[in-house]
Amino acid sequence: MQNVLTHAVRVSAGLTFAAAATGFIWALGIDYQPAPHTGVLICVWTAAGFAVIRAVLLWVRRMRGRRLTRPTAAGVSLEKGPRVHRRREWDLLDAVPYGSEGWAKVRQLATNFLILAASMTAVTLPSLPEGDSLTAKLQRTGAEVADVTVVEQPRVIRKSYDDDDRDRVVGYVVEMVVSVPRGPARLTLARVERSELPRTGERMSVLWSRENPSLGGITGSASELHRLADARWKMNPAGGNVWAGIALIFGLCMLPWVFLFALGLEGETLRELAWSPGVQFVHALIILCAAYGYTPALTGHSAHGLQALFQASGWLLIAGMLFSPAYQLIKENRS
Repeated sequence: MQNVLTHAVRVSAGLTFAAAATGFIWALGIDYQPAPHTGVLICVWTAAGFAVIRAVLLWVRRMRGRRLTRPTAAGVSLEKGPRVHRRREWDLLDAVPYGSEGWAKVRQLATNFLILAASMTAVTLPSLPEGDSLTAKLQRTGAEVADVTVVEQPRVIRKSYDDDDRDRVVGYVVEMVVSVPRGPARLTLARVERSELPRTGERMSVLWSRENPSLGGITGSASELHRLADARWKMNPAGGNVWAGIALIFGLCMLPWVFLFALGLEGETLRELAWSPGVQFVHALIILCAAYGYTPALTGHSAHGLQALFQASGWLLIAGMLFSPAYQLIKENRS
């Protein structure tokens, strides 16, 4: 039974890592695709499920070991059989399985890489187009890019003013009517944000749907609009967020190495953390909360209530898992 539980814990840990890694890689290219992102969602909840299974198996492993020997006040086992034999079997079940220090550090380093990468990717998930957004509707009805011409004076809906000079206009929200070559002579673009007021006769790139011109269109750079029109999985490590990309690079290059080597964590400490039911239960709970919080973004809906809270703080919770080894080291130094 000891070997079965031990291997089951290892398999569940491996499947958690595999599902999380698959979901992370898949999520790097979904910002060009319309919601829902079912594949990534399945990977996220699969990782959460196996993390919970791992924590449960660790508790079963510990509780079963403790039931094998129940010492009395006098220190005599109440179970039948030699006490030495029973104690040895208990130790085998409750002890941390042996593993080399190098393997323990490599395993923790790989886990840290994945946690940081997934955390930085999670920052960009709330910015994905919702299922009922104009972008998603255009993509579902065969979006294409066209160079259009403004045919009417744009109607100003709102102006934005400089914070220091309230008389200086720094942006406009306008409604425009454009003409599409080999398409509608009049295509209405609602709520277009521009830094300068568009002029009649001006040319620009627009994402629109030939199947449903009544949807209007979206303006932007030609390269970005072509990526949206393509609507296929395409690698985008920064997720469109420069700061997330910088944080990702910094995290992948610095933090895992600091936690594992600069802090002087030993392989024995890392093995204890990996086989601690309490630590793994907390990690599983964090993963569950993050999966619950990011489900709306992946299904193309808005987050509300508790989900909105988990979505806003989920990546911080995941990144907090990196501090487990540091906390354990501080705890050992104090004792």
